[in-house]
Amino acid sequence: MAYLKDIKLCIDCAFFGTPQGQRDRCLNPKLTMINPVNGEEVYPLAFSERTGLTDASCGSKARYFALNEDAAADRAKKAKELDEVMRDCPF
Repeated sequence: MAYLKDIKLCIDCAFFGTPQGQRDRCLNPKLTMINPVNGEEVYPLAFSERTGLTDASCGSKARYFALNEDAAADRAKKAKELDEVMRDCPF
């Protein structure tokens, strides 16, 4: 059984970002395409890359996942705080 702490989430990936005001994009250079009309970089949605069925996509196994140390530390801190709150909870 997979636990949430064992799952590689896009928000914990170093390539997850928000370029030019767009949300939830994968900034991995291997997945970024160049628009042939204006030359701008086109970033795929992180969701579509994780659910993609092609061999080029990141997929459910997170082939292109690279841990963002800052995000991981933040998540560990929040998990610790939640554990402390739940331990002190009267129910």
